Amino acid sequence: MAHLDLFLFRVINSDLSNALFDLLMPVITDPEPFFIPFAGAGIGLVLWGGRKGRIAVVTALVLLLVSNTMSELVKFWIQRPRPCEVLEAVRLLVGCTASLSFPSSHAANVTAQAILFAFLYRPVAFPLFLVAAAVGYSRVYVGVHYPADVAGGALVGVVAAVVVIRLAREVEARLPSHQSSQVSEVRSPKSEV
Repeated sequence: MAHLDLFLFRVINSDLSNALFDLLMPVITDPEPFFIPFAGAGIGLVLWGGRKGRIAVVTALVLLLVSNTMSELVKFWIQRPRPCEVLEAVRLLVGCTASLSFPSSHAANVTAQAILFAFLYRPVAFPLFLVAAAVGYSRVYVGVHYPADVAGGALVGVVAAVVVIRLAREVEARLPSHQSSQVSEVRSPKSEV
C-alpha cells in the first residue's frame, strides 16, 4: 500500500505537472483567498436564507470545528511526516510546514462542508464535490500530502459530516418551529380576552 501511495504521489506531483496547474493548484490549495467569499455567503444565508440558512451556517461552523479536531487527533495518533519533509526531489509549490501529514485537514474540512451543503442544497452538490476533489488533488500536486493523506482526510470529513448532520437534525427537531411560535404569539392575546 505504501508503494502505491508513493507511486501515485510521484505521478501527480511530477509526471502530471504542467504550467497551468503550476499556477492554479497553489491558489486552489490556499484557503485564504476563499475566506471573504465564504464569509459573504454565510452572512447572506444568515440574513436572507431563512431558518434553513441560519441552521446551515451554525452547523457548518460546528462541523468545521469537529472535522478539524478529528483530523488533528488522527494526525497525532498516526505521526506521518509530510512528503516534502522526507522525500527527495519533491516539486514543492507552497511552503512545507512541520505539521503532520495523515490525514489532510484540508481534505477533511472541505469534504465535510461539501457533504453538508450538498445535503441541504442538492442543486449545488456536483460543483461542491468538484471543489472538494480539486482541493484534495492540489494537496498532492503542490507536494505537501500523499494521496492516502487526502483519502484519509476525505474519510474523516465524511464521518464528521454524518455525525454532525445527524446531531443537527436532532437539535432542529427539538427547536420550536418558526410557524408554531407565530401561532402561539397570535393565540396568546385572544386567550387573554
